[in-house]
Amino acid sequence: MPPPIHAVAYYVTAEPEKREELLQTLRSVAAEIRKDPGCVVCAVCIEESGCFVVVSGWKTDADLQRHLHSEHFRVLSGASRLLGAEAEVGFLRSDTQA
Repeated sequence: MPPPIHAVAYYVTAEPEKREELLQTLRSVAAEIRKDPGCVVCAVCIEESGCFVVVSGWKTDADLQRHLHSEHFRVLSGASRLLGAEAEVGFLRSDTQA
């Protein structure tokens, strides 16, 4: 049975004229996040509604907590605000007991 993944999803909705710039920024930050210790995955997804979702998975809760206090997470949050986007953070859980 695989170990649980500790994950966070960052949902971002941008104004139409800022979408491309925000997408490029999110992709750049995601590439850096993938290099962080404990990162299993970091992907930028685009919903049909135009909302971006940055999902990252971490080996341990400590890795996730370190990410949430990292410069990369601050850049992710700051870039969204600078580009006039609305953002929301959600925590995901995989459970091996299911």
